[in-house]
Amino acid sequence: MSHATPAGADLPASDDVPAAATPTAGIEAAAAPSRSVPPRRAPVRNPKRAVPILLAIFVFALVIDNGFKYMSLPISQDLGLDINTVSLQATLAGIIIGIGAVVYSTLADSVSIRRLLVASIILMAIGSLIGFAGQNSFPVVLTGRIVQTAGLAAAETLYVVYVTKYLSKRDQKTYLGFSTSAFQLSVFIGVVGSGFIATSIGWTALFLITLLALLALPGIIKYVPKEQQVGSRLDVFGLLLIAVFATSVMLFMQHFNWVWLLPVLGALALFVWHIRTHDDAIVTSEFFANKSYTLMLIVVFVLYSVSLGYTFILPFLMSDVHGYDVARTSLVIGPGYAVAAVVGALSGVIAKVLNSRQAITIAIAMITLALVVPAFLVETSVAVFVISMIVFVSGFALMYAPLLSTAVGDIPPEKSGVAIGFYNMTINIAVPIGIAYTAALAGSNVSFLSGPTGASGDSAGVYATILLILAAISALAFVLYQVFARILQRDGDRVERQVVEDATEL
Repeated sequence: MSHATPAGADLPASDDVPAAATPTAGIEAAAAPSRSVPPRRAPVRNPKRAVPILLAIFVFALVIDNGFKYMSLPISQDLGLDINTVSLQATLAGIIIGIGAVVYSTLADSVSIRRLLVASIILMAIGSLIGFAGQNSFPVVLTGRIVQTAGLAAAETLYVVYVTKYLSKRDQKTYLGFSTSAFQLSVFIGVVGSGFIATSIGWTALFLITLLALLALPGIIKYVPKEQQVGSRLDVFGLLLIAVFATSVMLFMQHFNWVWLLPVLGALALFVWHIRTHDDAIVTSEFFANKSYTLMLIVVFVLYSVSLGYTFILPFLMSDVHGYDVARTSLVIGPGYAVAAVVGALSGVIAKVLNSRQAITIAIAMITLALVVPAFLVETSVAVFVISMIVFVSGFALMYAPLLSTAVGDIPPEKSGVAIGFYNMTINIAVPIGIAYTAALAGSNVSFLSGPTGASGDSAGVYATILLILAAISALAFVLYQVFARILQRDGDRVERQVVEDATEL
């Protein structure tokens, strides 16, 4: 998940891009396109009073979101589901989070943030009640998760939107910095906490815990401004095409049913036509005329599909090969996110030593290595996976800011919000697609690469093969980046940007 500049925030020129603390989701900052008259709003008395309640909701939503993504193993065990089927509760939710962030960011220009937050908490509660009541039926659980996630998407987005709309530029840096730290904390709590909840109480308890969000309603009504605003138009058709494309790719990856390629190609063709012929589309064709932006989006899409594939498959690996339950496995994954928070905090220091190309090269190499090594040691010490996760997640944390800087550094500041929004949405679409193909690989019991790894057991051979495939995809991203960087360097683009310290203090 990633952390980036939201809509409404001024993106500093060239390298002045906020540092990322973690790679997995572009959640709270998927900027929305804004092609509207400036919002008209009355002055808000002491807008900082609403920050604590908004930050608390932000953290809570991320904890629940990450908790459910980690619950796939116990859900599959309780409901007798295969890994392909149970992955839907994580993949569909991921697509909703990505698109929902853009939707809510745009709606915040025309609907009060207070009203949107109240609606989001109601959706969270309704979805949770549906999921808990239908806990013995996966279709009902999935429906509950979809409704719940529609609410979580708003809670994860509107904190940043509020900060950029109502706080001064000086305060924005401080409070957006809070969101970076809070994001790391929430991922750690979500993974570790849900593991122990699933083991000691049961995974369905997380639906009931979500209802605690209702306690925030009085604070929202009291402190969050209620004024109506006049703002931007939502590109519903463009977002619909993106949703169709992402969902169809995900469903194709699950069973490799070629029928799903028809809506993939259809949605892609219509999207190209849409952005070429409509000036108010979510993103216009002029962005793709920017070579840095287009080429880096390709790298982002390939590489970030790996980002949660490993985290998703690890509980299944640890259970089948090492006999670990989800609570013990959460302690294997957790340290990775803790160290990634430190890496993110040190981004400014790292930027003084490494330029963007060097940082990205090292980061992708770390990610690839973190997948290759455990593939050859899958049946050995669990410590291998602890170290692997630390290197893996830290690689994404190191890479995010310089990769974003390379992508958007040449885009005019007045268009940076749209560019970063589409960039982050690309990440959010790549992540569930990666979970889908990882689950499909596990479901098909691929083991053709088990021989070189020395894996002796059938399950170990399958997981070793999956890790090597994920490593190959990461290596592909490495090659693509190096080729694209040389193309940009040859054409005079600045691929060796230095992410300045001031931009990484967020």
